[in-house]
Amino acid sequence: MEERTDIELVALARNGDKDAFGLLAQRYQMVARRFAMRLVANEDSAQELAQEAMLQAYLSLDRLRDPTRFKSWLCGIVLNVCRSRLRDQKIAFFSLEAIMHGLQFFPAPFSTPVLTPEKIAEEREQYQTVLNAVNALSPSDRDIILLFYYAQLSLPEIVSMMNIPAGTVKVRLHRARQRLKTVLEEHYPEIIPREKRRKKMIKVTIADVVKVEPKDEEVLPYYGPHHVIVLYDEAGRRLLPIWIGAFEGEAIVAGLSDFATPRPLTHNFYSSLLQAVNARVEEVHIVALKKATFYAVVKMRCGKKTSEVDARPSDAIALAVLNDVPIFVAEDVLEATGVAIPKAVKGSPTRQGVEKIIKGMEERWRQYQAQLSQQIKRFQELSKEETAKRHEAFIASIFGE
Repeated sequence: MEERTDIELVALARNGDKDAFGLLAQRYQMVARRFAMRLVANEDSAQELAQEAMLQAYLSLDRLRDPTRFKSWLCGIVLNVCRSRLRDQKIAFFSLEAIMHGLQFFPAPFSTPVLTPEKIAEEREQYQTVLNAVNALSPSDRDIILLFYYAQLSLPEIVSMMNIPAGTVKVRLHRARQRLKTVLEEHYPEIIPREKRRKKMIKVTIADVVKVEPKDEEVLPYYGPHHVIVLYDEAGRRLLPIWIGAFEGEAIVAGLSDFATPRPLTHNFYSSLLQAVNARVEEVHIVALKKATFYAVVKMRCGKKTSEVDARPSDAIALAVLNDVPIFVAEDVLEATGVAIPKAVKGSPTRQGVEKIIKGMEERWRQYQAQLSQQIKRFQELSKEETAKRHEAFIASIFGE
């Protein structure tokens, strides 16, 4: 008997075989109990409700259209029984107790490895807030969220349980997600991660790029020369300085001027590569500041598809300069680190730092060309024997001979 399938056991039970249904009950008793436990968060109540659901399943077995769906059909009965009990008791369908016993709407219930009482209280409050938002949805939206995300039933199981087409399930699920998102954004914006919120973006231009040389060994001892790119919020009369590496700084400066090299530099290569695959840089956004580190995204379009790619601000701004696209900074970033320009200061930025860096780059390039010419001349003056010896020594160093 135990080896029989659900279809066979349902058929026998419909013909009056109580042992057959008893085996079905034994097979799915734990499933029903666990499902009820998730809904009511009380072990004794869950056991009682699971037994009641089993009784209702036995009495209404003739209504089961597809015997292969007995498990999902039974879960549907458990859901209705639990919902009826909670409604009679006038208890919120989603409660703090329920969430603390397994109801989760986030990938990780507690993200901090070391939990503090303050952190636990904060995250529990967030969970309760989400549950309040779910409870505010219509019954159909609330049920579909529960079944798919909480009970983790598959679409076919939900179809069988709710007796509606698969397309309807997908439409309701999409609608429920959108409504839940709207409710949370409108009434509980504080629980939405800052990086997920719609931020007010301020258009900026490049005021200047300044080279910073450490004056003594205690200033930037491990980093050496740096550049500071200064962004200019003309409307708000604010400056935003961002420290970047010397290489990236010079790439931006080269893009701002007529300075050119015989072969493309790295950022020029990146820009040409994007153009070759029909990808166009549209905008650059400085979106966040975390622990003294700025974060940026590059908005690109390839055909009809638009994508946002994470990037360092220096690389993102270099691409913006080379592709002549606008740069935006989040308002909260400007508020946190922007420098207000005194009213007494008039006029526009003069980019004196850019001019100074260009002169230094041109001088280095001239020195490099002169040194290269001297090296080529010395090599050409070597005898054939000396040239051959150098080639042999070079090959031996490569192959370890």
